[in-house]
Formats: sequence, C-alpha cells, structure tokens
Amino acid sequence: MMKPARAWATLILLMPLMALAQDLPATPPTPTPTPTPLSAADTAAALSRAERLGKAIFLQDLAAERATDAIRAKYRAFGKDTRVRGWITEEHDGQYRVSYIDATPAVLYRVEMAADGTPAGEVQVLSEPAPLSAYEAAAATARSLAMTAQVAPCAKTYNSVALPEGDGRWAVYLLPATTLPNVVPLGGSQRLDIADGRITASRGFTRTCIQLGRTPSKRGVTVVGMMVTHLLDPTPTEVHVYWSLWARTPMYVATTDGQLWEIRDGRIHKRDDLAQAPESGS
Repeated sequence: MMKPARAWATLILLMPLMALAQDLPATPPTPTPTPTPLSAADTAAALSRAERLGKAIFLQDLAAERATDAIRAKYRAFGKDTRVRGWITEEHDGQYRVSYIDATPAVLYRVEMAADGTPAGEVQVLSEPAPLSAYEAAAATARSLAMTAQVAPCAKTYNSVALPEGDGRWAVYLLPATTLPNVVPLGGSQRLDIADGRITASRGFTRTCIQLGRTPSKRGVTVVGMMVTHLLDPTPTEVHVYWSLWARTPMYVATTDGQLWEIRDGRIHKRDDLAQAPESGS
C-alpha cells in the first residue's frame, strides 16, 4: 500500500471510513490533457450513459458468473471440459441466456438466468454442439476481435462483456479478473468498438493498473466507500459504475475540475460536501 500523501491525510480527517487506492503502474505515466468541461446537458447525458452501460456490463457479468456456478453444481465435469473457450451472454425478455462455446464456435452448454443472478431454467448440457444464433455469432466475432487488441495488461486473465450498439456495431469491454475478494481491479479496464469486422476505436479507462481495496484498515475501521481520482474524463464512466456494482460498495470519483461524484447502487450523484481527493489517480 502506498504511503498516504498529505491531501489524502486531509481526506481521512473528513472521511475516516474511506478505502485507500493502491496505485500499481504498468507503464511510466505520461502527461494527460485536462478533459474539456461539459455543458449541463452534456454532463447529464454522460452520466446517464455511464449508468446505463455500467449496469448493462454488470448484469451480463453477473449472469455469466452465476451461470458458471449453476453448471458446476449440476455437472462436475464442466471445470475439466477443455472444449470451452468462453461464453456469450444475450439479454432477452428481462432475462439472460448464457451460452458456453467451443473453438468452432458452437454451443456446448446453455443456462437461462434472471436479472438478479438466479437460474431461470434448467442447465442445458448439449449432447452435440449446437450452432450459434445470429446474435451469438456476431457477439462471438466481436469478442474474438477484441481479444486481438494490443493493450497493456493489468491482469493475467480478463473477462469480457460484448454489448450490441446497433447497426452491426459492438462494444466489447475487457475487465481484469481477480481471485482476491477484497481487491477491485479498476486499472486496465478497456473498451473496444467493433464494426465492419474490425476494431474501429479503443480506449483505456485508467493510466495505471490501479487497484482499489474494500478491506477495513489496520485500525479496524469499517470501509463504507472506495475513492479514486479520474484524469481522463470530466465525469465518472461506465467502468466506475460497473466496478462499484461489482464490489457492492459505493465509489467516490474525483475529477480534474475539482468535482467529486458518488456512485451508489449504480447511480451517480455530485457531492459538494466532500472537497478533498487523493493525489494519486487513475
């Protein structure tokens, strides 16, 4: 854990229950331009977009996680099935269909999940691999393309979520995986835009492999929130919303214009009563 800077010490006095951020640089940091301030209307639109996408990423990721648990509980051989190369999650009628695919790609297993992460049907163990639906095929192609992107890794493995953008376009989010329950691996999260069979745009959401902690401090205080400075956008992004939902912990995001934002239960609110921010940022 980094030694707290003076500004962070001030924050501790104001908010003694905040979690500290562990900043683990993957590459030497480079100067970052200050984001252009947004109008009130553009700010509202950016916040709405971040909430919508962050929740969509979380729900797909939750469905895949719980679907894997459901398959393992029913079919113990699943964990040793070397045919499995990944999964595709499709939202339909308020539920999520998680299909596990091989290298063909073809479907090996399917699980229907409710939005709260509980199974909504029986686990399907297919006796013969089944063709992908048109949606699944497009999502699988987008995911495969995203995996070819050259990005600075912050984890040994990444999870992926593919969201349709309309008109054949896809957004694929690459999310660092962790087996440590009290580590929130915010750093290294990436978005790849896919269209016409190629990657048309990409972005990282942090400059470093920053990790947030949600463990109590050594003094025994209770963690009620995580905090990070964000240097790349004037408002929090969908990745901040996702990781807050994933950690089931509020997140406070300080932006370079001096604003402090609170993310709680997937909603973003401006906070005017908490003015201090840590000097280390993402």
